[in-house]
Amino acid sequence: MARTERVNATVDSNTKKELEKLSAKTELSQSEIINIALQEHLKLMSTKDNIDFITNEIYRAVESKLDKYHNRLFRLLAKIAKSSFSGLYINAHLLSYMCQNEISQEFLKQEIELANKKAYKVLKDGYLEEDIMKLFPKDFDFNKDY
Repeated sequence: MARTERVNATVDSNTKKELEKLSAKTELSQSEIINIALQEHLKLMSTKDNIDFITNEIYRAVESKLDKYHNRLFRLLAKIAKSSFSGLYINAHLLSYMCQNEISQEFLKQEIELANKKAYKVLKDGYLEEDIMKLFPKDFDFNKDY
């Protein structure tokens, strides 16, 4: 058995009465009851600390996975944006070459501005995020080679 040491504690009168009742009922000394209660409390606090540690580790692991997911999505979006802009630029360049008069060039300029406004609206209103979530559901495994 472990060596025991004396610890003094102050309790209110109600706690003292309850301790006396429990001691009489269980035939354990008040010191034994306090010792058991203190040990249980310390176990509980230790478990809480362990749960907090495990929770933090799980959070870090999830964040790490999400960072990879988000980085991949951002790279994909950047490639899509580059491709889309390149296509628009080539089309606009060809159309401007074909449209030599001022009316056609003004029309082309207005259509490009309208296309840019619509593209901005799609980004602003979140339609792109909805499409991405349809393409890549939450359980999509980026580490798997498809």
